[in-house]
Amino acid sequence: MENSNNLSQEIFELGTIQPWNHNFILSHGVQTRPGNQTSHGKNNVKLERLKPIFDLLELSGKRILDMGCNEGFFSLEMASQGAEVTGIDIDEKRILKANFIKSILAENQKINFEILDIYSDEFSKRPQFDITLCLGFIHRVPDPFRALSQLADRSKILILEWKALKHGPHHQTFAYLSTKGVNEDDYYGTEYWLLSYKSVEQILKFNGYKHFHRIDDPRQRRAILIAGKSNHDIFELPDQIVHRGRTRTLLSHTKRYLATCIQILNGNINI
Repeated sequence: MENSNNLSQEIFELGTIQPWNHNFILSHGVQTRPGNQTSHGKNNVKLERLKPIFDLLELSGKRILDMGCNEGFFSLEMASQGAEVTGIDIDEKRILKANFIKSILAENQKINFEILDIYSDEFSKRPQFDITLCLGFIHRVPDPFRALSQLADRSKILILEWKALKHGPHHQTFAYLSTKGVNEDDYYGTEYWLLSYKSVEQILKFNGYKHFHRIDDPRQRRAILIAGKSNHDIFELPDQIVHRGRTRTLLSHTKRYLATCIQILNGNINI
């Protein structure tokens, strides 16, 4: 077992190559990204939302793809529940860190991390997976229709979590091009599209999915959608939607309206 100084140094060196995204708690109390996790995009916050889904889907013995696995936090979690996991990411720096963490925490578990592009012919040749986990991914690909089609060809059940379009009705097929620029520090972390539930579901329907279960909490600013080609107990559950209420919705739309008016007055928007 490594001593704390050596482990801390290795974590630090990997962090200089690319800042850590997931917080792993290792031996001697060493952490990869210490501090309180309250943001909706952080791994431990996401895990609390995902645990009931994992329990319902019974991961043990399942072949699972972790698409856009990042540093492998959720791959390790699913493997610890008896799943056989393939974690894929296009970013070689993330896969480097994922394999490092695997060597410490999950050397004997059934996990394989690979550098692979979802749009590649090689990905198209991969075998079927029982479940694909796709977290923080759909809004970070330039062509979500093609990406979802690729995943649909490989997966019986999809678990999607993404930055959904929050200022349009979820029952309409909105796709909004992000105004954010390229993330120079993390190219593959660039935000491209914000999509409504309905737009994602419509793409998946084109690709053979018939069953959907929504989990949404506006305070999280992230949507969760489970999609299946055949029925499962999870799709018999009512959608879990936390409504903002009329007052919050009115305030949100008023704030957006005033911001648009200010941009028009400043000449930033032509009418």
